[in-house]
Amino acid sequence: MKYLRNLYIVMVIIVFVNLTSEFIFNGDYAGIASWIIVMLFLFGTIFYSMARYYLTEK
Repeated sequence: MKYLRNLYIVMVIIVFVNLTSEFIFNGDYAGIASWIIVMLFLFGTIFYSMARYYLTEK
């Protein structure tokens, strides 16, 4: 369950970064936001692979 919670938190942060980039900074820092989103996606992929490993082990 903790893996699902972590994946959800990563998704919320991705949406928050995207909305902040577009609406608060008017897209001025879109390149930086894109790199942050890519890193968060890779971090979420790590959570997903860990969850698959531990859930199939039981």
